[in-house]
Amino acid sequence: MTTEHDLDTRRRRLRFRTSHTGTRETDILLGGFVDARVDGLDETRIGELEHLLASNDDRDILDWITERAPVPRAYATLAITTLIAYVRDRHRP
Repeated sequence: MTTEHDLDTRRRRLRFRTSHTGTRETDILLGGFVDARVDGLDETRIGELEHLLASNDDRDILDWITERAPVPRAYATLAITTLIAYVRDRHRP
């Protein structure tokens, strides 16, 4: 079982990691999502984002969250669905 302290540490790491991906566009979109939503994410959603970041190139992630490429089944989670909706809403006039 993860303690709230452990979740806070994981949230801080996600904030840093998602704002230092290596691609400015990914930093803006993914980092913006995490800044806006990470405090409300539970352990499962945090784990999904950690898995996404650990297993993929930031350019692939950018293509998925901007819907330029389909999300592979292994990463089609609630966290990425929510992230895609965030990116989509961000670009509405």
